[in-house]
Amino acid sequence: MPLDPAQRHQTEQDALTASWEAERLTACAAAIALLREIADLDRDDDGDVIIGTDADGHNDLMSRIATFLATNDI
Repeated sequence: MPLDPAQRHQTEQDALTASWEAERLTACAAAIALLREIADLDRDDDGDVIIGTDADGHNDLMSRIATFLATNDI
């Protein structure tokens, strides 16, 4: 039995919502992974996280955070 237009529309909307929710869950999982990595970093005497750089002044963690934020800016 064919779906009426309202049912078809609702089915399409449900699929779009499920896709969006899956993307958000993936983004949340990536954010949690970054936060866990930050939590594991060394801290100074005041408890602030020490984010170091390599000899060329690059920091992979900060690059990944910036990329994450740019990708998931909603």
